[in-house]
Amino acid sequence: MTYSRRAADVIVADSFEGLGHRHKRALLRAVDCDDAEHIKYEQFLIKSLGDGVYNKVKRALFDGAYREKVLLGLEKSGISCVVLGDGGYPPLLAEIPAPPLVLYCRGNISLLSGDCFTVVGSRRTPAATAAACKRIAGELTEHFTVVSGVADGADTAAVRGALPSGKVICVLPGGHQSVASSANAALIKSVEEGGLVISESPPQRAVLRYMYVARNRILAGLSKGTLVVSAGSRSGALITAGYAADYGREVFAFPHSLGVSSGEGCNQLIKNGASLCRNVLDILSEFGLEYRVKRVALTPAEEKVLAYLRANGGAHIQAVASAVGIKVYEAVTVLSSLEIKGLAVRSGGNSYSAV
Repeated sequence: MTYSRRAADVIVADSFEGLGHRHKRALLRAVDCDDAEHIKYEQFLIKSLGDGVYNKVKRALFDGAYREKVLLGLEKSGISCVVLGDGGYPPLLAEIPAPPLVLYCRGNISLLSGDCFTVVGSRRTPAATAAACKRIAGELTEHFTVVSGVADGADTAAVRGALPSGKVICVLPGGHQSVASSANAALIKSVEEGGLVISESPPQRAVLRYMYVARNRILAGLSKGTLVVSAGSRSGALITAGYAADYGREVFAFPHSLGVSSGEGCNQLIKNGASLCRNVLDILSEFGLEYRVKRVALTPAEEKVLAYLRANGGAHIQAVASAVGIKVYEAVTVLSSLEIKGLAVRSGGNSYSAV
C-alpha cells in the first residue's frame, strides 16, 4: 500500500515503543516546519524525554532504512494502515479524546466509512442470552456494521451473528500477531477474510493489561450506539458503555432476571439511564430506522415445537416431544434445526428455550 509522506511519518512515529500518545503527537508537530508552534513542541519533548532521547527518535523518524523496514514489515504482514487525519479515518472515532494515530487493518477497510454499532458483553454469557445476541447482531447488519471484541461469550456470539453479512469489525486489544495462538484465532481469521480486524497497536506488540481498557474506548468511539448484552458488576463491557455515554452515544442493555450475576451490570446500566433493549426494534426506533423482516421457512413440526417453547418459556426435550406428538429422536432433529435458524437454544441439559 502506498502512503503519503505525512501518513508515513505518522506510521513510523507510531512504531516507537516507549513513547505515549501525547509524545508521538508532539513529535509529529515538532518536526513539522509548517507548524508555527513546532518549537514549543520540540521544547516539550526535550524537557519530558531528555535531549538525547528526542534527538534519537527524530533521527529515526527520517532514517530511510528504518522507515522502509517499518512500512515493508506492515506490507509483509498483510496490514493496511488508516491514519488519523486521512479521508478514510472513521469520523466518529476522530471525535473522541486521544483517538488512535493509526488503525492497523486486515480485511475490508471500506467498513470504516459506514455507520457502526457496537455489541459487547461478558465472557460468561448464558446460552440463551448468547443466542439472542447472535440474532440481534445479524439483524443490526441491515443498517449497521457490527463492532465487537474477540473474547469468548458475547463477543463471539455478536461476531458470528454479523459475519455472514460481511459487515463486522473486530477490535483487538494488542497487535495482530498477539492473537495468532488465541482460542478464537480461527474466528478472527474468518473476520479478516469476510469483514475487518483492526488494532491501534503495531502488529508485533503484545497485549498488556491496560490495553483492554484502551481498546474499549475504540469500541465505543467507532459507533453510534453500544449494546451491552451481559455484564457482571465489574465487567469490562461496562467500561465500554461508560465511554459511549461520555462520547454522547446511545447506550442499550439487555434486561436480566434477579440473581443472574452476568446480568447485574446490565440492570444497573438501565437503572442509570441506558435504554432497555428487548429486541432490535428498540435500537432501530431510536435511530428512526425501519426493521425489514426476514421470514424463516419452518416445517409444520418446527412451527409446533417453537409455539410450544414460546408458550411455556422452555421445556425438556421429552416434554416437547410428548406435547407436539412426535418421537424424542424427531424432537432432537427439530430442535437442532431451530437452533441453527437462531430460534431456539439449549438452556441446560436436554432443555430448550425459544429465543
